[in-house]
Amino acid sequence: MGEEPGPLYRASKLSRGAAWFVMGCTAAVAIAALTSEMSGAPLGVLAIFALFGWAALRLEVRATPDALVVCSGRKIRRFPWSEIRGFEVDRRTEREIFLLLEGNTRRRLPIVDVATRRIPADDARADLERYWKAHR
Repeated sequence: MGEEPGPLYRASKLSRGAAWFVMGCTAAVAIAALTSEMSGAPLGVLAIFALFGWAALRLEVRATPDALVVCSGRKIRRFPWSEIRGFEVDRRTEREIFLLLEGNTRRRLPIVDVATRRIPADDARADLERYWKAHR
């Protein structure tokens, strides 16, 4: 048997579906603009919408046995468990979880379910902390 998978936090199914819809519509309109006599001006706006859709699809925080993988839409970052000092909840808003790294560095984790209050921040922090303690 393999090891139990770690916590995984992504954008909701609704927002992922909406992102796919936006990307499909932007592709269809871009193809129509390129094949017709429309001006190229709307293509810049379409590109911005496509980038927003692409970023929404990539939002993810995944705990693997060797590292915490964080994708905030642009860049994927891997934080080895040995470099992590812990996790912290923003007590003012209770809508953000921060990753505490060596050298007093804090990184906000893009956990959509915590930001929208579908999952309490303390529960998500406890899940991440439990997995971190088992793999550091």
